[in-house]
Amino acid sequence: MKGISWKLAPLRAPEDGAGAADAGAPGSTASGAAGLAGGGGAGGQQSAPDPFDRDFLPPDIRGAQSAEERFGKLADAWKGQRDREASRPQMPKTAAEYTFEPSEKIAPYFKNADDPLMGLAREAALKAGLPKDGFGAFVGSLYEAAAEAGLLMQPYDATAEGQKIAERIAPGKSWAEARPLVAQVVTDAKGFVDVMGEQMKLSDGAKGVLQALTDEAAGIEIISALSMALGKEPAFARAGTVAGMGWTKTSLDEAVKDPRYNPMAREYDKDFRAQVDAGFRQLYPS
Repeated sequence: MKGISWKLAPLRAPEDGAGAADAGAPGSTASGAAGLAGGGGAGGQQSAPDPFDRDFLPPDIRGAQSAEERFGKLADAWKGQRDREASRPQMPKTAAEYTFEPSEKIAPYFKNADDPLMGLAREAALKAGLPKDGFGAFVGSLYEAAAEAGLLMQPYDATAEGQKIAERIAPGKSWAEARPLVAQVVTDAKGFVDVMGEQMKLSDGAKGVLQALTDEAAGIEIISALSMALGKEPAFARAGTVAGMGWTKTSLDEAVKDPRYNPMAREYDKDFRAQVDAGFRQLYPS
């Protein structure tokens, strides 16, 4: 029994407290248990690894301490991405989505909303991958620079050309008063070049060049000089008068005022125009 008592003695609580000291001694069972229990205590505490952490995540999203924190970081990142995407230049799906509003400086060059050249420009921009907002800025900058450099012809203005003619044939009259006279002058000029083209057997291309002269005041002046050089005096050579370019002055006055004679009128009649032109041929025999 004495041997057994000696072996169990260390397990009894000592009366003088030495056992408590021994209980914490290195290598003792109590010391090991205390070490395991204290691994997460003060001085040795470590946070649990983030089960959702990935190396490819941006630094500002990694290291969340809770699901709520992680959701907030993801929500902020998604909002930033969405805002950046919204601010990125947008590509149109069709060329028709390109819009352009010319500045006052170049507006006269874009009076025709259906200009085929602008249609081609839109198609080219779509093929080149030009964003919606970039089209207007590009076209505007190009035309403004070309206008400042003098590379663009002045846009055609029929009213301005008519007023130039009015200054010559009806000086001192208002535009409202001179306008009918100008219309008469232009009609006479067109009739003259038509007859001259037929009598001189000009090609269609040459006739087209002559007709193009009647679009501008300078062209009307050329036709006037040409007519006078041939010994004829058309209406536009004398202010406020109408030359006898028909069978009689009275009949011609009525004929050229008739809308059937004017190629620009809706009532234009090709046969009626041919009859009047026959009068020109009588007056200017070849």
